[in-house]
Amino acid sequence: MLFPVNIIGIISKELHLCIVKLESHKISHRMKKIIFLFVIIISIVSCKKENEMNIEATITGLKKGTVYLQKIQDSALVNLDSIVINGNDSFSLSTIVTAPELFYIYVDKVDGTEYNDRITFFGEKGELKLYTHLNKINSEVSITGSKNHRIFTEYQGALKNINTKLAQANVEFIQAQLKNNEDDIVALDKKVNTLMRSKYLRAIQFALNHKRTSVAAYIGAREISEANVKYLDSIYNGLSKKAKNTIYGEELALIIKERK
Repeated sequence: MLFPVNIIGIISKELHLCIVKLESHKISHRMKKIIFLFVIIISIVSCKKENEMNIEATITGLKKGTVYLQKIQDSALVNLDSIVINGNDSFSLSTIVTAPELFYIYVDKVDGTEYNDRITFFGEKGELKLYTHLNKINSEVSITGSKNHRIFTEYQGALKNINTKLAQANVEFIQAQLKNNEDDIVALDKKVNTLMRSKYLRAIQFALNHKRTSVAAYIGAREISEANVKYLDSIYNGLSKKAKNTIYGEELALIIKERK
């Protein structure tokens, strides 16, 4: 059982005072070791509680299956927590978070459908709430409690239209290649490059407008890493110290160093 952080802090302080007092009295060496061990355990529990991300979620319509909390670690998708759903569509998932980053909630349904669903969100320590419907997991998801996710959602909205156009242009370009239509290939290649340039400029502007955030570091490192290094440098220099220490901030710093 995890104690509230304020209670843990009070217990830790009281134990410390007891140890100081006991140092001036004759007590067994074994008793001292037990007390010190108890203090260490309380400190570890306190640290975990302070850095915990707890997600209270409801996926209306989900009757049976397994829900996983995941993230990418060392280029592999790893499970951090999971829960088996059997009739109750409300559940909770949690993990320790050292810095804001992208997480995924993967819904492995037991309903005979071929495909399952994955929700992408920007997580951070604290209490988060998630709500969606089983049939709208890929289109309508409400997540509150994460400042970074709110900014990430704004970023996705800012680029939604251009990403749709870019995806369609890429499909048309591939079709033109399959048909070996030289005129269409040239025209669509130009269209894709123009859209890509517009996407980069819009992403750069968004990152600079939110320059102190972990989302800005993510955009620079994962979304526009091939942009002109002067823009990446501007994004990195605007990051807060905390954002620079995220995995995205560290990646961005390395990208800039390698390209200068």
